[in-house]
Amino acid sequence: MKYSLCCIFVILVLAMPFHSLFAVNTESLDYFSMAYYYIYNNDLKMAKLQLELCLLAEDDPPVLLYTIISEISDMVGDTEDALKYATKALELDPENETVLKIKMTLLFENQEYERSVEYLQRLLEQDPDNLQLLSYGAELYSDLGYENELIDVYTRILQIKPNLVHVRLNLGYLLSKKGLLRLAEKQYQTVLEIEPENKKAIFYLTYIYLSNGRSEEANRYFRELDEKNLLTDDMLEDYASSLFIEGQNPLSVLNRIKDRSDILSITRAIIKFTDGKPDESKIYFETAVKEDPSSIAGYTGLIRIAQIKKNQDMETKWRFVLAGNYYNYNNFEKALEEALVVRELDPVLLENVYLLGDIYNNLGMKEEAIAEYEYFKKHSEEKGDVHIKLGLAYDEIGNNLEAVNNFLEALNIYPDNDELYYYLGIEYRILKDNENAVNAFKKAVELKQDNAYYIFHLGVSYERMGSIEEAIFYLDKSIRYDDNNAMALNYLGYLLADKGIRLDEAKVLIENAVSMSPENGAYLDSLGWVYYKMSDFNNAKVQLEKAVKYMDSSDEENYLVYEHLGDTYYKIGLMKEAVAAWNEALKLKFVEGIQDKIQKLEKELQD
Repeated sequence: MKYSLCCIFVILVLAMPFHSLFAVNTESLDYFSMAYYYIYNNDLKMAKLQLELCLLAEDDPPVLLYTIISEISDMVGDTEDALKYATKALELDPENETVLKIKMTLLFENQEYERSVEYLQRLLEQDPDNLQLLSYGAELYSDLGYENELIDVYTRILQIKPNLVHVRLNLGYLLSKKGLLRLAEKQYQTVLEIEPENKKAIFYLTYIYLSNGRSEEANRYFRELDEKNLLTDDMLEDYASSLFIEGQNPLSVLNRIKDRSDILSITRAIIKFTDGKPDESKIYFETAVKEDPSSIAGYTGLIRIAQIKKNQDMETKWRFVLAGNYYNYNNFEKALEEALVVRELDPVLLENVYLLGDIYNNLGMKEEAIAEYEYFKKHSEEKGDVHIKLGLAYDEIGNNLEAVNNFLEALNIYPDNDELYYYLGIEYRILKDNENAVNAFKKAVELKQDNAYYIFHLGVSYERMGSIEEAIFYLDKSIRYDDNNAMALNYLGYLLADKGIRLDEAKVLIENAVSMSPENGAYLDSLGWVYYKMSDFNNAKVQLEKAVKYMDSSDEENYLVYEHLGDTYYKIGLMKEAVAAWNEALKLKFVEGIQDKIQKLEKELQD
């Protein structure tokens, strides 16, 4: 104990220079030396007293002294004094890492968790990859119940130490709790890659698969748990349901349930069905789906009974519901399988047509989705959101004119839907109908006046129309609402630079955009161009050469990056490099003005 206390004292002294205390104030030095003596002898109360006398003897006490007294006060259980001295230290040096840690810890120990978080966040701003701080943050956020922050901290910890199994398990649990089952599944699968026999990961994966209707995969993990003798009666019921869904005989599992006095309705239904009593099982299956409308096993049982009874109408009804449940679980492959059987049973069931459109859409099969939606639109009285879905699907396959037509039809139903006007504006702009794009975005902004994104796109459309002053006005306004939109910052910065106005401001705007996306070729081009306009050609060259490295060379409009680079080389006097850059621009897109620059320079070089 004596050794550790002395070490703490020495570490604190060495952590920061102790001002000029020892050199000019012998009284302070005496008190400080006595404090060390008392610490060495485990008399912390006397050590604290000596340090407080040292404090009184100093005209301008340093941060270190307040820091040490705060630590000693905490050791003797005087939390109030510990907080007081830590607060004073932070007044002198607000960003002092040592004191921030002390204050954070003291507040946590004092159960002032909200205030402790403030200091934790300040520390993480200084050192975002500090594993010790992140671990402390995990404990703190867990105690506070801050699940979103906890997810973020766990994610950051795993970026530094990817093999921390307990962190992955905790993260998986939180993601499951929020319904983010795909993300949770990924965490548990990673755990099994690290520890193939991890029981918790196997258990959680089993129930993720079961809740997603992925019974085949659930059964595989149920078998693993069973081999480890980990299945309780409740889990045996779930295992039996999963086997039943897959069409396997669940009898051997059902027979192992020890206490049948309180089994679920679905288990009773499966037992009756397995015993060859479909009428009795039907009552329990109907009860099961009332208790749980998303029950895969319940609807599976009702379908099988309808097949036994040769009741096609009931089979169609229950298969359609089952397809919808699979869809709601994001199990689109199984949803498609069931919906296609429904189509065979009833080819013109419009609700199933609509569902098939949604399933194909989520599977990325846009052409098939469009065919289903168009059929529904043609034959249904209630159009619902089918126009919106068609508009989005047509956009994805590049049929922007049909996208426009469907969004216009949707606006007849939903005339005050701001998002529809936004979608419409995007389509018009792709079609280079900038006047209609402006009108659509104007309407979106009218309906939602503080939406920075809509305002930004209105500014962009004005720029595409050649109305630069209006573009700048709206881009300025967009940034006032949201100064974290890198696209808007860059767009406005480039426009200002290109016009040669507000250049210092333009540079700051573009630098902020680059800080958010350091490898974005368009932003680097803008930064190079603003340097060019400021006649800082050397910095322009550096940024434009970076822009060429990171730009998308498949986009012909990026010819402009090479043109800017060529212009910059020309200003510096690198004539051959200028011609080479301009020629690269022409490879992307022929622009007569660039050809003229090359011919003019070649003539100058000949003369």
